[in-house]
This record gives sequence, structure tokens and C-alpha cells, in this order.
Amino acid sequence: MAPEKIRILVIDDDRDLTETVRGVLEAQDYEVLTAADGERGLELAYTERPHLVLLDLMMPGMDGYRVCRELQFGYTKDIPVVILTAKADLPDMMEASRCGATGFVTKPFRVDHLLQTVRNVLRDASVYYDEITGLPTLANVQVEMQRVLADHPQLGIIYVSLDGVYALEHLQGFEVVDEVFRVIGQRLLSARGELLRGDDYVSVSSLGNAFLIVLSPARDQATVDDRDLLAIKRRLEERLLRDLEHELEGRLLMNIDVFVGYARLARSPKVRFRRALLQAIAEATTRIESERSELRDRLRGELDRILTAQQVSCVYQPVVRLRDYVVVGYELLARGPLESDLHSADALFDVARGADRLTELDRLCRQTAARSSATLPAQILRFVNIDPGALFRTLSEVAIDEYIAELPETLRAATVLEITEKSVIDDFDHCRTVIARLRAHGFRVAVDDAGSGYSGLQTIVETEPDYIKLDISLTRNLERSLVKQKMVRTLGAFCRDAGIELIAEGVETREELDALRELEVPYAQGFLFAQPGSPYPLRDRIDPAAAALEEIAGDA
Repeated sequence: MAPEKIRILVIDDDRDLTETVRGVLEAQDYEVLTAADGERGLELAYTERPHLVLLDLMMPGMDGYRVCRELQFGYTKDIPVVILTAKADLPDMMEASRCGATGFVTKPFRVDHLLQTVRNVLRDASVYYDEITGLPTLANVQVEMQRVLADHPQLGIIYVSLDGVYALEHLQGFEVVDEVFRVIGQRLLSARGELLRGDDYVSVSSLGNAFLIVLSPARDQATVDDRDLLAIKRRLEERLLRDLEHELEGRLLMNIDVFVGYARLARSPKVRFRRALLQAIAEATTRIESERSELRDRLRGELDRILTAQQVSCVYQPVVRLRDYVVVGYELLARGPLESDLHSADALFDVARGADRLTELDRLCRQTAARSSATLPAQILRFVNIDPGALFRTLSEVAIDEYIAELPETLRAATVLEITEKSVIDDFDHCRTVIARLRAHGFRVAVDDAGSGYSGLQTIVETEPDYIKLDISLTRNLERSLVKQKMVRTLGAFCRDAGIELIAEGVETREELDALRELEVPYAQGFLFAQPGSPYPLRDRIDPAAAALEEIAGDA
């Protein structure tokens, strides 16, 4: 298989210049994409994921400054941007830098200067900085680390490792894993000056799957105290876990655990620097492995108690029709015991997956949902999450019959089985067979988390769902992003043509709601309407404006 070509996106309204740049770059074996305006350029950046963007500043409509700012969000935020412009004054260059630009080529340009700038930016992005997190690589900071160690007899090493990323990649795909690493990298950088000192070094490991922080001793100390390292470790673990939950809420199908190990890197005339560094990292990872083993044993014991005592319950979140705010259904969400570390569904299923008890837990959750949904009014839809791993890979014919028999026949037509697009479905032939059998007994099907997933449109095509639920990542700040709005509008038109109902998940603000109504999305759910609760909040209508007034009146 031929290696993937480096893709460069040129956004410029000067068509003659664009064609000139295309010819120069294609002669160097780059793949070139072009856009004549900023809006089209953003679409291509989001869908084609170029390795580099060459961007004009002065364009009609959306100018280059705004395009550059838009590129700093979502999957495009790690793409380097080189400004290609005749505006070479210092204020213009400073403004472009504030918008996220990484390089400049002034018009009219020399071909050799353009090519050298492109090579330099691509080289710096791939060799000296990790392309996922934007952090410097270990190779980038080693020389500086050696210099600092020459001034101190000892440095502190903090090693941040993530548990579950390989299973997550198999379950949801590399893009979700990349987003996890982006969040951690950004939070470690923001910790400098707060949890860390401003001159502490943060980098990615040589394998790109862990983070290394190098700490200098305090100014009044010659060495790094173990108590200080332990305090930093605990604060980082708490902060990073909290940030992961907040940033990726609703997107991860399993928990990612953050482990932080620590060690001291000592200066020695007898040991090479690199060997001493590797020894310090090995000491930090040994501490991590010990903690990981203890946590795994404790959580598996907790899972065994939950399954044995059948301590799984349901909470409910309403699905609202946006035309009149009528409640049309509820999503039933599994929960473990309230005070348990396995209270959340993500934690429950993550531990069950690692303990090879996924099918057992999935069965208990289905049975709990069946009992809970029996109390809902007959006309109300019940949205129930199903695990594709348990349903489409492991269930036998007998188990499928058992699945169907768990719900009374009168409730099956009101039950919508949600298949997440985040999961990888390996056998679509078997998937279609199972869905056909379920549909024959009255069940309906929804594709959940659309727009975030690994298998993308194939899940929709193969399952032919009755409902599609927009992922929270598309809903979040929808009113601010033209790219998201275009995607939602396109998916909405597809759903209307195909007879599929579209539901937006994760609606939290009035601005998001107004954008969804403007885009003619018919249904939504989210904290703006109600938090997941138990027992379910039986209301025929949930108008966010009226709810806000009620809350204000209650506070008064």
C-alpha cells in the first residue's frame, strides 16, 4: 500500500494564485485541496483533515482571522496554519498569531521560501511536537533537562499514564482516544503556574501514550521531597479525572483511569543521562502498576457484590418535541449503588468488560429497564441503551429469544433500542439479522451518538434506524460553529428524506436550543429540560423558559 500523501489545504479567493500554489506543491508530491472562501475552507478542514492549511487573510465574507480562530476548535485545532498574505505589517502578523497561526509567507512569494516554510512547519509539527496533544516530545526537551540537572543534584519525575486507552480504541476508534490525550495534554499545560511551577517541563513520552513532567527543586531546597511529589501526584489525579469527565461527558463508553507515578532523577557521573531517565520512569511506572492492581481487585469485588445482589437501578431523562415541548419519551439510564465507585454506567460497564462479565451485566440492566419501563404511560417511548458487544457479537439464538421475552409484548412497540455509533461493530451481517428479529417483535432502533463515531455512516446505513440521536459534541456550542450547523442541517435533511426522526442530545443552554429549532431539529434531550432522575418526572410538557421562571420564583 502506498504511503498517505501529506495533504495541504489552500484557502484563498485569488484563483490564479491558488492554482500557482497548487502547481508548486503538487510538483513536490503534496496532495492539494483548495477553497475559494472561508466557509468552504472550514468544511474541507473538518472533513478532510489536512496536515497543513495555507490561509489568506483578506477574503470577502469570512476573513482569514475568523477562519483561523474557528480552526482552533474540535478536531482541527492541531492543524498548523500558515498565513499567505500581502498584509505583512507587524500588527497584522501579531493578530494572526493570536488567532493561532504558526507561520507566515508574504505575497508575492518566492517558491523556495514557500516550500521551505511548508517543510519547516510540517517538520516541527511531527518531530518536535506530538501531533495529537501539541506538547513537545521527549526528544525535544532532553537537552534542556540535562542542562537543568547540571544545576541541581536531583529532579522530580511525574509520570502520567492512562488506563483503558487500548480497549477504548477498539471500542470507539482512534479519534475518541486522540481526544482523551488532547484533554489531558491541555490540562497539564494549564496546570503550570498552579499545580506546577511555570518553569516545569511537560512533554509526551517517546511512545506518545503517556506524559512526563520534570520538576526542579524548590529554590530553598537542593533535592525534591517525596512528600511534595506525592502531593502533586494526588492533586493531578483528582484534577485530570474531573476534567476528563467534564470535557468528554457522554462521549466515552468506558471509563479511562488516570494513574500518576513519581520518582527522583539523580545526577551521577557514572550513569548516562538517558539511562538515569529511563530508570526514573521505570520506578514511577512500578508505583503505577501496584496501584492499578489494587484498584482492579477492589472494583471487581464491588462489581461481584452488585451483580449478586442485583443492585442496578434506572434513572430517566425526558425526550422533548421542540415544536411544543411535549414529552414524547424517556431514556432509561443504568446506575449502580449511589455511594459506590461503580455508580455511573460507564464505570460499571468498564469494570465488567475487564472482568469478562459484560453479558451478565447487560442482562441485569435489560431486566431492570424492562421492570422500570412497565410503569411508564403506554404512549411514552422508552429509549434503552444496548451494548453492541453483548448483543451483536456474543448472543446466541436462545439468548436473543430471552432478550425479547424479558419485555411484555404490549411494551415492545414503545421500546427504542439505542445502538451507539461510538462502538465498533465487526459483523454487520449478524447485526442486521439480530435487528430484523427484534423489529419483527415490535422493537424500534436508534443510532446513538451520531457524528462522533468510529464507524460513521456505515452504522446508519446498515441498521436503517427509526431514530438518530445527535452526539453531544455537535450540540455543544452549536450556535457558535458554522461547520457544526452545516453538519446538523445536512443530517436533518437526510433524516427527513429517509423518514428518520432526529433527536439532539446534551442540550444545556437556551442558545443551543434556539439553534436546533432554527435548524428544524424536531426532538431534543438534555439538562436544559431535566437532569436524569428517579422516579421519572411525569410532566406532559417541559418548556425551558417556563422552567427557568419557576426556578427564579423558587429562589425568590
